[in-house]
Amino acid sequence: MENKNSFDQWPISKEIITAIKDKGWSSPTDIQNDSITFALNGTDLLAQAKTGSGKTVAFGIPAIDRCIEDKSIQILILTPTRELASQVSEELNWLKGTKRIEIDAFYGGVGIEPQIKKIENGIEIIVGTPGRIIDLIRRNVLDISKLKMLILDEADRMLDMGFFPDVQWIISKSNDERQTLLFSATFPQEILDLSGEMMNEPEHVLTSEFEVEIPDISQKYSRIGRINKSWALSNIIFDFNFQGQVLVFCNTKRMVEMLEQRFSKVIKDKNISSLQGDMSQSAREKVMTKFKSGNIDLLISTDVAARGLHVDGVNLVVNYDLPNAVDSYVHRIGRTGRMGNFGVAWSLVSSEEMGMVSILKNVHGLDINEYEIPENNDEKSQYFSRKKDWNEHSNLFGMVCLSIDVGLNEGINHQKLFDWIKGLIRISDLAIGSISINESVSKIEIHQSKVDYVIGAIEKNKDLGRIVDVAVV
Repeated sequence: MENKNSFDQWPISKEIITAIKDKGWSSPTDIQNDSITFALNGTDLLAQAKTGSGKTVAFGIPAIDRCIEDKSIQILILTPTRELASQVSEELNWLKGTKRIEIDAFYGGVGIEPQIKKIENGIEIIVGTPGRIIDLIRRNVLDISKLKMLILDEADRMLDMGFFPDVQWIISKSNDERQTLLFSATFPQEILDLSGEMMNEPEHVLTSEFEVEIPDISQKYSRIGRINKSWALSNIIFDFNFQGQVLVFCNTKRMVEMLEQRFSKVIKDKNISSLQGDMSQSAREKVMTKFKSGNIDLLISTDVAARGLHVDGVNLVVNYDLPNAVDSYVHRIGRTGRMGNFGVAWSLVSSEEMGMVSILKNVHGLDINEYEIPENNDEKSQYFSRKKDWNEHSNLFGMVCLSIDVGLNEGINHQKLFDWIKGLIRISDLAIGSISINESVSKIEIHQSKVDYVIGAIEKNKDLGRIVDVAVV
């Protein structure tokens, strides 16, 4: 396909060109370059878009360009979540520039009457979740029988959330003459089957189905025990020195609330907030609006912000907890490195989470590398002190390997070392793991719960007539 070096080489509305230039964008991303020409020509499109690739603009430009200012519904965009609907609506509203068309988001969890009023007053582009769109159609408020364009955003997520029957019902109420654009990170067979039913000889813009696509992000991880994760997070944040906004992901609402309290006490010169599922829709929208406008420096969130939160100013994402699924990891780190910007994603990994690191590296080939937690002398960081945590040195079974400077040359063998350790402290056989012995050094695995006791007992023992050195391997 012909390569487009700038947006103004496409025959699109001057209002859109002006809005893009005012935003400071010069060149389209790959998904925009590969998709927009097809979409502007009226062709149906099946596109695989990676996280943070600029796909909203890829379908937003042709959608806005095709609209005329007549207060009739011309474009319907379906999204899986309220947050994504709101984000898409906001992005299209700046993209339209001064073009006098109405664009708004329609979703559940808020009153339907104001939304009905907006439709009655006239609107050209609707961005909505399947459930609310169905409500509006059944109330005979929303007529989609004369659409110019139907767009499905994050179709794979809609499939995962069980929305496909709703999507099919909505499509059945639409017209066959419409143009259809379908964007998805992956293409399960159900989506391919649906595209065959709802699309007319679509063009395909696809990446390798086996490759996990991510933006230009430096992926780091540090092995750290759970009790020291707050210390590690503080050092990373202070080392970063807020050169952009920071987004921290946790797996639980309780941890989100705890971290917000801890860091708000320490970092008083920055705006810190949180986002989690128990918050009301209006409260979540307020936080997301402030974060997008740059009025929140540090946002701590559950996965509610992993999709649909498009903020160009996020330069650092920290996974306080690793998610349990690869796609969640990709969506989380995709909140940084957006629109060609460079970003850093740093994961704090306990021994129990190392299996996911192995999957990310060895199964999916992600370039995620181990780094030491940065040292930091900021006086505020002293609030978080590092505690001794043998979990950081243990394997998946909780065993820590100790090196002891005794070996075969002093008559030590496996049984003697085992009996010696057992004689020093009261310890279960199960708390002692593998043993290896060479001429001058022995290595023995001890369960993390007994390491302090074993080290202390060895250092005080004088059975060999000398001080015995012991160290963690």
